[in-house]
Amino acid sequence: MAELHRIRFNNVGELPVPCDWMLKPDIKVMPLRYHKSKKTGSVYILDQKDNKTRTAYSFRFNGNSESLKRGVWQNWNAVGLCDCEFGHAWISATYQDWDDPDFEGVSSRVTWFVNFTHDGQPERYTGDPYGEFWGWIIENVSVMHAYERTPRDKTPITYEYQCKNLAGEKVSFQMTGNGEFDSEQKAKKKIDEDPNLRKAILADVDGWESDRYYDRRTFVSKEVAA
Repeated sequence: MAELHRIRFNNVGELPVPCDWMLKPDIKVMPLRYHKSKKTGSVYILDQKDNKTRTAYSFRFNGNSESLKRGVWQNWNAVGLCDCEFGHAWISATYQDWDDPDFEGVSSRVTWFVNFTHDGQPERYTGDPYGEFWGWIIENVSVMHAYERTPRDKTPITYEYQCKNLAGEKVSFQMTGNGEFDSEQKAKKKIDEDPNLRKAILADVDGWESDRYYDRRTFVSKEVAA
């Protein structure tokens, strides 16, 4: 990375991303010793020699973050080392986005290498220009893509969808969109907004929680380029 990113302990900041189309994780870096009481919603950096032991470093997600609302960052993992004055960690997460209107779904694994500095007293950094920085210094970020991100096919296409009405009867309707994804999103919107329609299934199916908009989608036609 050409530029180091810094986030002070007990402050909010964004982790840099390796691709400009990724939403940045908006996080709150927790103060040292916060790790002594485990709290829901926080990610704790585990000792690299003993993955049952938490180091002094942890963070949580900013509740107003767009990336958190979208749920694109998942499966966080963090291991590292903590000394009395410094530490480091490898923090990784999977970036998954299936709702981008312009690109097919993507799944990528991103890893950040972070150095932590906490020598002396934290007030020295704010009051003394030569004081050591107290916080995270993000040294590097890398990515491995499960497959390449590709544009969606936006050729107009029509599908027939089957859902249910308020009486529980099966109802079918056709929806044309600029590509498969657009057609499906328009069909879901119609079901959400039509007071006479409801989703097809609202029950467990083979042990899985299911809340499906439609239980059948049938291809009708697709525009042919001239």
